[in-house]
Amino acid sequence: MRQQRYRYRRPPNSGRSPTRRIPTVGHQPHRRIWPFVALMILEILFLLAMVALWLCAYLAMPNYVGLNGNMVAQVQISTTRKPHLINVQLTLFDKDHNSTRDINCYMMQGDRLTLQGDILTFASWQSSVGLHSGSKLTQLVGCYSDAAFKGSNIISDLNGGEDGFFRMAQGQTWYAELVQVQADYSKSRPILANLPVGKKTETFNVFTSPMGFYVEQSK
Repeated sequence: MRQQRYRYRRPPNSGRSPTRRIPTVGHQPHRRIWPFVALMILEILFLLAMVALWLCAYLAMPNYVGLNGNMVAQVQISTTRKPHLINVQLTLFDKDHNSTRDINCYMMQGDRLTLQGDILTFASWQSSVGLHSGSKLTQLVGCYSDAAFKGSNIISDLNGGEDGFFRMAQGQTWYAELVQVQADYSKSRPILANLPVGKKTETFNVFTSPMGFYVEQSK
């Protein structure tokens, strides 16, 4: 007799679950990179903001003259045909002593004329990167553009007036500390329009200094 061969048949349900492939989360490497990409973008934006803040200083500096005794203006007061009426001629100079603007205005004999401006004082090390302490005239006070004294006696657009960089440095402490600059207002000694009898004109020169503007009568 032949010996019968029996095959073992696995029961349909032997208590063991069939092996399944464990699903994996798709694009896993990309999810790990995104936080670093976002961090790099934030760092780049921060650097751009810092560059913009420092760039404002460089854009403002061409209008400022060094604080080493440079002449920034010349004021000439003269008599007119009208009694007690004084004509004022103001000439502005840049850092290369080139004339940049002439202003003609009027005031009365015995009145005072004052020049006001802004001073920026940078840290000493910043001169190596092109930021030098300087000042510029911004206002002429006490003089009318019209001989009939109409309007205001303040001309406030000298050298472009007060610039945005000065306002930021003067009004925002955090910005002044960041750029390491000190912003201050300054005004010259008043010029008295009091011509002696028989004298038709006098000339005054306005100079810069670390303490502010000072005026000397031209000889």
